[in-house]
Amino acid sequence: MNLPINHKPAAWISWWSAAVGAMDACTGLLLILAPAMTLKLMGLSVPAEVLPYQSWIGAFVLSTGLAYGWAIRQPASEREKGAREMIWKMTALVRIIVALFLTSRILTGGLSAGWSTVAATDAVVALVQWIALKRRALA
Repeated sequence: MNLPINHKPAAWISWWSAAVGAMDACTGLLLILAPAMTLKLMGLSVPAEVLPYQSWIGAFVLSTGLAYGWAIRQPASEREKGAREMIWKMTALVRIIVALFLTSRILTGGLSAGWSTVAATDAVVALVQWIALKRRALA
């Protein structure tokens, strides 16, 4: 996979962090405020009794999205550069675990195939971030 990280890496990193962070923050907030509607917009359905848990998951998704806010800032010091890398490492780790969990549940029949879009999105975001980290694009 050839990423455009060699061309203005700071701008690319900030753009990616803003886009992915906004995606998560908006999804999380919607899951907190209106879980049934949000899941319907995503083409998913869950029994009504699990909607409170979807809101709880929304709080987690919102916090993950907001974490990217720190990665948007231009680091003023080496310590802040390290923080940016750690945010990308941790969010990539969370995303790959979520993608693997969802994929295993889909394959075993525990979740509908509609959840594959969530799994795929998390897997792609994690992959892009791991490649960028491996190439030291945030350094």
